[in-house]
Amino acid sequence: MRTIVCFGDSNTWGYVPGSNGERLPREARWPVRLGATLGGEFEVIAEGLSGRTATAERPDSEGRNGLPYLLPCLLSHAPVDLLVVFLGTNDVNFVDDDRVARCVGRLVRVARSSEAGPGGSAPEVLVVCPPPFDEHRLGPTFAELCAELECELLDLDGVASYTDFDPEHLDEQGHAAVAAAVEERVRRLVG
Repeated sequence: MRTIVCFGDSNTWGYVPGSNGERLPREARWPVRLGATLGGEFEVIAEGLSGRTATAERPDSEGRNGLPYLLPCLLSHAPVDLLVVFLGTNDVNFVDDDRVARCVGRLVRVARSSEAGPGGSAPEVLVVCPPPFDEHRLGPTFAELCAELECELLDLDGVASYTDFDPEHLDEQGHAAVAAAVEERVRRLVG
């Protein structure tokens, strides 16, 4: 069985758009949909946390910085065949748009040196770039970063979008679109 860790924020956790912290039904969340589509040959682990950033410490809440948690997370689920990193939406509150990709890049580097993959190797990494939101278009800098690091990129621009009434969260249709797009990449990378 192959293991996929989906490391993200509230959109991986399944935050209901426009709510006060409600969660979508389990079967509606993109990591669970991904697992159902991939079938029994894959274990898909959802490591989503509302408010998570790639590397920024948040002054309003503890434990949201993804950087110190990523390595223990990978080691606890080892061997990990694929790490899917879907972060960036919260990071724009703490760093400039052009630096968000660099923050995600730090996570890619941690994964590549983790020895948490099969046989002590590094897991494959798929970076998922958030769709455009609130004047933020992260795709170009994510593309530059992934080209530099030679890792796979899935830009959600044109694949899924945040809701009109909540510009930071995916609805059930968005979760379905993300799951389908990630599945296609999974089959190519580790399938």
